[in-house]
Amino acid sequence: MAKSNFIILGVVVTMCIGLISFNSIRVIEIKKWEIPEVRFPIDNPLSNESVELGAALFSERLFSKDTSISCQTCHATNKALTDQLPVGEGVFGRQVTRNTPTLNNIGLHPYFMKDGKFETLEDQVLGPLKDHREFNIEPDELLSRLKTVSYLNDMSIKAYGTELTMNIIQKAIANFERILVSKDAPFDAYMQGDKTAISESAINGYRLFKSEELNCIQCHDGFDFTNYSFQNNGTYEVYVDSGRAFITKNTMDIGKFKVPTLRNIDLTYPYMHNGSFQSLDAVITHYESGGKKSKNKSHLIGGFELTTLERQNILDFLSSLTEYRFLQMDEE
Repeated sequence: MAKSNFIILGVVVTMCIGLISFNSIRVIEIKKWEIPEVRFPIDNPLSNESVELGAALFSERLFSKDTSISCQTCHATNKALTDQLPVGEGVFGRQVTRNTPTLNNIGLHPYFMKDGKFETLEDQVLGPLKDHREFNIEPDELLSRLKTVSYLNDMSIKAYGTELTMNIIQKAIANFERILVSKDAPFDAYMQGDKTAISESAINGYRLFKSEELNCIQCHDGFDFTNYSFQNNGTYEVYVDSGRAFITKNTMDIGKFKVPTLRNIDLTYPYMHNGSFQSLDAVITHYESGGKKSKNKSHLIGGFELTTLERQNILDFLSSLTEYRFLQMDEE
């Protein structure tokens, strides 16, 4: 098994004290500046053993038809659980159609994928398997491959009381993903009382971020800096990718994608659903312009003006949301 720097075993318990509920996976309202509960389904409670198994499966290249990639390939720890490519790359060098999202705090999300296709993390695990651009493998073939790896079967028995099944694979990976928590950026220290944790420029940027003029917080609010809504932000006038409408079949949802978290934003470039903006400066310029005149563009995207200093304030604030410890994590 490839070396991994994911936080597992006893550390999981430390990370999750006060954060875990075993009843459901609904997101609770934030009442103070701390991560909301990461809730686990009744039929898939948190355990060190399930997370260990999930971590091993997450880095297993047998998931891909040509054994060239694993989940970790596109969600690399030292890139804040992204791949820093415009769009992801799957088996045989095939490109997928969308930018790879970070998995930081994915356990807080009420639905998954940029179009909200899946309602649970367990269901989402199956998504990339049959996609010919991603893993391109049938579940039966994957299970046959994985059952030849004796230590995975042993880990499965310890975690779930039986040898590997597809259901166990889904559960283990989902539980591993639920402990991928991001909560220790400089901005978190600032909000918890350390007023020296971020610069005066970043503080001014936060004020601008919340201001009526910019109103970024309308969508990027709360601890995870997203309300998880689907919005058309005017990246294009006409969208090739229909976004949420691919799921709902409602033309009013064309061009709408789930609002992403801003945590670790310095490391999760390029930006937008298809990685079309390489820099945060380009993103700010887009919103400053009011975006393209797309039919379903959100009424919240109206444009604004920034001075050079204000632009730097915003960039410094966004940088304060990044945990640079990820850069020190080796993926080899």
